[in-house]
Amino acid sequence: MRSSRVLQALTCGLAALLVAGCTGDPEPEPPAPAQEEEPPPIPTEFEGEAPPGIEGEVLRHLHGDGADSHDILDDPLGVRISPVGGAFLISSGGEDRHLLQDAATGDTLWEGEARFRGFDTDTEGASVLLMTDADDTPFVLDADGDRLWEPAEEGDLYLDGLAVRRPAEWSAEEPHGDFSVLDPEGEELWSYTFDPEDPESEDPGPADGGADDDADEETDPEETEASADDPERLGVPVAAWDDTVLLDSGDSVLRAHSLDPDDAGELLWSVAASDEELGLPATAPTPVPQILGVFPAPQPDSESESEEDEDDPATVLLRWAQPEAPSVLSAHDTVDGEQLWTLEEAGTNPVSRHFDEAGYPGLLHDPDTGTLLLSQASGEATMVAVDLVEGEVRWGLEEDDGSISPAFAHGGLVYGDSRSNEDGDLQLVLDAETMDVVGDELSAYVEAITDTGHAILVQDRQRFVFGPAPEDLEATEDAQDGDAEDSESPDPSDDAS
Repeated sequence: MRSSRVLQALTCGLAALLVAGCTGDPEPEPPAPAQEEEPPPIPTEFEGEAPPGIEGEVLRHLHGDGADSHDILDDPLGVRISPVGGAFLISSGGEDRHLLQDAATGDTLWEGEARFRGFDTDTEGASVLLMTDADDTPFVLDADGDRLWEPAEEGDLYLDGLAVRRPAEWSAEEPHGDFSVLDPEGEELWSYTFDPEDPESEDPGPADGGADDDADEETDPEETEASADDPERLGVPVAAWDDTVLLDSGDSVLRAHSLDPDDAGELLWSVAASDEELGLPATAPTPVPQILGVFPAPQPDSESESEEDEDDPATVLLRWAQPEAPSVLSAHDTVDGEQLWTLEEAGTNPVSRHFDEAGYPGLLHDPDTGTLLLSQASGEATMVAVDLVEGEVRWGLEEDDGSISPAFAHGGLVYGDSRSNEDGDLQLVLDAETMDVVGDELSAYVEAITDTGHAILVQDRQRFVFGPAPEDLEATEDAQDGDAEDSESPDPSDDAS
């Protein structure tokens, strides 16, 4: 009896559930998905203080409301921004598109599709852009967006504001033949024939600068010194400045020759690995000189500057590297080749190749203090800051400082990225002469600074363009006005009539 009552109760319960399910009452609907909140608008006002070294006012912003900007800045893969003289080069992250923009006004100086090959200089040391068009034809743009150079003939090469025409099928293994140095318009400045020193052997040595089978044999200093001063011994053009071209003869000797129309080809000076002043060991394999660059010396105050000095002093910096031995830097006056100083680096550095053109990736130069930041392959420091005037190491990034990556230098300061497990990525501002930290908890990231002092700061998804300090802007405008007056001044010969 009890079991029948239980069965009856279960049956009634199921019936009640079925009745309730047939009443048509809707089941509870799932909650509607929460609407995604729209991101806040991109700010158009700069907040907080600008980083050290940025003393001007906000000129414009590049994103969002009120920004009159180019669509290249909307590239979904981002953009790369680099300073070039008084302009910003904005490069697409997704394709070979570039925009050269006047830093002060935002005006477009040049835009186009081309492969960017890097930076170089003209004969006065100003930055230029190396480009290649869709037909693989190289061309060079200056900081105003003007086409400074393109090859007059196939195979012509740009070299620091000039051009070089090498022999057909030229190679570092067979470097000899007929050469021509040309101006940017393709006009010949100087032509010559680079003959092998020994007609029976045209090989100047291993192209990679390494040791060969006779590397252990000691070089006769007298023979090397004699060839260093031999005006008939020429070479391959590897650097140029003003009216001078530097030739590499492939035997660890560099010779500077004049390009002045009155004495084109005249030997001005030479420097050789055997020079006693360099202090290189005579028993080691002969090092190949690497031209790190030509750098202007820090300028004195305008009040004390002599009006008689027509040419600004400049220094050509060389590195002499040998396998398993510390490399040596040597600085030379660009006018007469006088050795200004030598400096043994922190450790070994890669041996250069014969006939490599001037320039070294990763160099940072601060003209205001004459400080050059130079990366080191190994040794006591990963990077050293060298005083270009005194030839001394001002400071170095030790292994413990390896997380600091200097990005650029300007106005006596070095801006670098610092990475740590605790703080993540942040930007540091260092004193170029002492390495003292002058800014670390910054409210904005300095992305680029031009030679004219214009800067791009990144803050809260926005890019702000800052002008230079008022005194710097005034000095720049005065210099531009002076150049304009010089260019507009009448020729005295016009009044002779």
